[in-house]
Amino acid sequence: MARLGIYGGTFDPVHRGHLAVAQSVREAFALSRILFIPARQSPLRTPPLASAQHRLAMVRRAIDGTPGFEVSAIDIKRPGPSYMIDTLESLAARRPPAALFLILGADAIRELPAWRDAVRILTVARIIAVPRPGHSTEIPREVLDLHPDAEQRILVHPMSPVDIAASRIRAACARGAPVDAWVPRAVADYIAAHQLYADRGTEQPGAI
Repeated sequence: MARLGIYGGTFDPVHRGHLAVAQSVREAFALSRILFIPARQSPLRTPPLASAQHRLAMVRRAIDGTPGFEVSAIDIKRPGPSYMIDTLESLAARRPPAALFLILGADAIRELPAWRDAVRILTVARIIAVPRPGHSTEIPREVLDLHPDAEQRILVHPMSPVDIAASRIRAACARGAPVDAWVPRAVADYIAAHQLYADRGTEQPGAI
């Protein structure tokens, strides 16, 4: 059975940290593919600044030519908030079936009890927890209590945290500063061509 990594997020914008995490996880857990899934709107986050179509286009450019990396518009095409359980259920129903591995940052793991159908998420997919700067990878008891097999279904990946934040990139764009150190050249060119993040507006410091 294929082993499919699910990497969801706003990707506002996608950056080198996302790509480094995906590559490291794919190699460490022998995943067949990594599926990047930009969210239309996360139920627990402020709305992204770039449109869904811009964020999808940036991910496509970021992963172009990378073996084993794919992008899906499944969440963008589905109306309303992007609930991970809906995404996983749709992917689980596909044929041929695949074992699903949901990639989450250590900060997102702590939010899991607030997610819709968190117990079902742990049933449908195994979770790969990746480090985030300033967050422990120790799985909280309230998360372990969600599922009787949680300790076996949540896998901690011991890679070094990648200290790149999308909020820092957006702030640099608003200043007109170069962002090539943080995003692939094709993404930097796309941001410049469409003048994305030129106005920080309701920017939330620390958002990813």
